Amino acid sequence: MIVRQCAYDHDVVIHKNTKPNMIKSIKKADGTITSITYPNSKDYFLCVDGVIVKKSDSFKTIEDAYIDECAKRHSDGHGRIDIVNHKLLNNKVTDR
Repeated sequence: MIVRQCAYDHDVVIHKNTKPNMIKSIKKADGTITSITYPNSKDYFLCVDGVIVKKSDSFKTIEDAYIDECAKRHSDGHGRIDIVNHKLLNNKVTDR
């Protein structure tokens, strides 16, 4: 299940591992189709350009890795989700 994806349509996505070992076909931002295999452990994983780069049981750890990956692609990211300043639309964080 997708929890958060890059608001600038880069292929940086946080997934919740709801079905371990499941193989899922995903459409990347450039329109190509690839498949990812959910890990057999860990609650969250970070997928960058169709490849799992980080797995963790902590959402904070995954979100920090997500922010680092987004910072490599653009300089004006939203950072960590803040329920006071942000809202989530279609798994993308936007300012209120």
